[in-house]
Amino acid sequence: MDTYNFLNIPDSCFMGNTIYKKLFYENADMSTSDKSLFTDTINKVTWLYCLKPETINIPAYRDEVRGYPEIEVIEVLVHKDYKLKRIAEIIMRTIPYPMLLIFKLEDKRQFYVAHQRTSQSDSSKNTIEEFIATDWLDSDSTLFAKLNIKQMRFTNFYALYSDIVDTISIYNLSTIIPTDDNITGAEARELSAKIEDIEQEITSLRARLKKESQFNRKMELNIEIKRLEQNRNKLLGGDAL
Repeated sequence: MDTYNFLNIPDSCFMGNTIYKKLFYENADMSTSDKSLFTDTINKVTWLYCLKPETINIPAYRDEVRGYPEIEVIEVLVHKDYKLKRIAEIIMRTIPYPMLLIFKLEDKRQFYVAHQRTSQSDSSKNTIEEFIATDWLDSDSTLFAKLNIKQMRFTNFYALYSDIVDTISIYNLSTIIPTDDNITGAEARELSAKIEDIEQEITSLRARLKKESQFNRKMELNIEIKRLEQNRNKLLGGDAL
């Protein structure tokens, strides 16, 4: 438990229970390759904390879009860095509560978060919204101190979880461009998405350029790549929205 003191979660929320892979095999819609992924990649899954009204005195939240009765903190010890987003998706779909999911590989950690909303087709199920994930973080990462929940809103579990998601979103953006204290989580996610989209388009065009044999078409592709690079560099310079 001491490993996660930086979260500043009260001891009353501590669980420390092992979640056996059998739970996912029996309750998740997993293919044979998914089961192999869990077997080959995961060493152990631990339910670290459960934040509920009776353990932390924060109200549950419900509206017509989503219900957040509690927040889970779950650690996944892995042997290797392989298809972690797919693992995160399976875990979050099987345990349908807002979750701070922490992958641990040796001394490094990677965080996954995602807002959820009630499925329109089946009210007993949740739909996962956008995944937000960090890179692998060393123990001296500045993010850890920012994830102190005592610095966040205790209005209800939606407010608290939104602050966790926003903190990670802003941190992720700060690793690639200068940010200030006024940027919001939504702005950080929007700008990160813009940069990622441009990077993917540049990569795609460069692949096409390698295969192109016509000189005129090569020129067109090079011009388009240069234009995208200029747009990307403008964003990376902090000219955000």
